[in-house]
Amino acid sequence: MEGKELVGCDPNECIPMEDPSTLKEQVQPIIEFFKTNTCYNFLPNSSEVVVVDIDLQLQHAFSVAQDNNVTFASLWDSQSKKLCGMLTITDYVKMLLRFRDDPEGMHEYWSLPIRTWFTGRATKPTLPNGELVHCGVEDSLLEALRLLHIHQIHRLPALHSGNLLHAMCRPSILGYFAANYPLDASIFSYSIGDLKIGTYGRIFSGNPTTPLSTLLETCLKKCISSVPIVDENGVLLDIFSRSDVMNIAAEAEHNLDSTIADVTNAYPNHDVYVCKRQDTLRAVLQHMMRTGAQRLFCITDNKAVEGVVSVGDVFKFFVELEGLSSEWTK
Repeated sequence: MEGKELVGCDPNECIPMEDPSTLKEQVQPIIEFFKTNTCYNFLPNSSEVVVVDIDLQLQHAFSVAQDNNVTFASLWDSQSKKLCGMLTITDYVKMLLRFRDDPEGMHEYWSLPIRTWFTGRATKPTLPNGELVHCGVEDSLLEALRLLHIHQIHRLPALHSGNLLHAMCRPSILGYFAANYPLDASIFSYSIGDLKIGTYGRIFSGNPTTPLSTLLETCLKKCISSVPIVDENGVLLDIFSRSDVMNIAAEAEHNLDSTIADVTNAYPNHDVYVCKRQDTLRAVLQHMMRTGAQRLFCITDNKAVEGVVSVGDVFKFFVELEGLSSEWTK
């Protein structure tokens, strides 16, 4: 399996962190930015949202998502006349795994309405009153980030008078922040290693011979959305994401016994976005904003994977430093 091109951060030079006690003071205006900017401020001038009726057949719903190049669709219940949930790539993966040994059962289930699947899901992101988890356009960006965190969801519907205007997600909120907040404070010149942003040590990885089913099952079990693919020396070759399943489904049979090497040949080449521990927080933010990457795998000079930094890790760092962690568990 030939490795993809690894694209790192732009050249940058970090400064030593001499006094960690100043970090809290530096992060306060950052938190204030998220408190004072509302979801309405964040909304683009125009955006496209995909909404499907919950009584639409599953196969048609995912076809709509594929045709619009998205990995999720908001669900509308014409009986209650309100949004009731989201159909995501996670649902698709769970269906593939559920019927991996029963293709006929998959074909039959595929023709059923979304409601059949949705009502049988073990967990649904809802508020105490039973409503779909959402934010209002006048809510702060900090509140949107809190809801994304405590409900462990990737997208948050932004509603106005019951109408869906946008689906909020961490990468786009981070992009808004990086584009509108001056990244000139000293904290942005410290390395992510010194700031301890990210997860390091034992990072789950696959290799070219790992079956697709194994990666998908692990992604669900560990609640991770992507896995680094490495060679026998731990050198990063590629990254497999759950969202890649949509590309695979569009071009091939649902063969979950295929190896990752087989699978990655089924869709076009793509760059792999990475970073290093010595990269500055500023460089990492700009790299994420420029590429749209939700996470960067951290590599050594020998291109071995030693960690991962996600958009969520950056927000978690800001919140914990400000001492808001307790509020994010409510």
